[in-house]
Amino acid sequence: MLMGTTARAQNASPYRLLDVLVFGAFLQVDASAYSPEIRTQLRQHIQRSESYRPRPRPAQLSSTMGMVYTAREGYERRLVAAASGSGVEALAQRYVDELKPCYEWEGFHDCPEHEAKFAGQYLVKNPDDPFSEFLPLLIANRWLCAAEAYEFEEQPKDAARARIAAAAPLATALKSESLLIRTAAQELKTRGRCHAAP
Repeated sequence: MLMGTTARAQNASPYRLLDVLVFGAFLQVDASAYSPEIRTQLRQHIQRSESYRPRPRPAQLSSTMGMVYTAREGYERRLVAAASGSGVEALAQRYVDELKPCYEWEGFHDCPEHEAKFAGQYLVKNPDDPFSEFLPLLIANRWLCAAEAYEFEEQPKDAARARIAAAAPLATALKSESLLIRTAAQELKTRGRCHAAP
């Protein structure tokens, strides 16, 4: 039994529920680490992600535009997975159309900071939106991503500012009505980092 546990620990994915919610349901997670209620909600989250059908793409896209569409569709899928109800797909598409997310962060602060600021402004304008439970978690994560990028860029004052900006949305996510969001927020608080450790 101990060997099996050790082997499982050695082969375990570094990803957690948090990563699935803020980066995508394609990530592998050891669901047995969670309560049956969370596992059920996680399955539903993954099913919503997998059932999402993006809008048709224009014909003959360049490779760069293909990456742009892939990033946009992934973002839409993440939002759809985080909420349920009719009309969520159209709301997610409108959100992403207005956000215009980067197709690649390239390790710099501007893309995650843009995502965090946009989500914060969106929440102020749409406090009862279907994404209102999820967005504080996303905002907190993206501010931490921006902080780490600022550290890489050797801009400690901006890194500190970004970490401070993550605190309030994280506190909100920790009090979410959604058990899934609260659990992911606790993971983010414990980890204190943008990504899972390699």
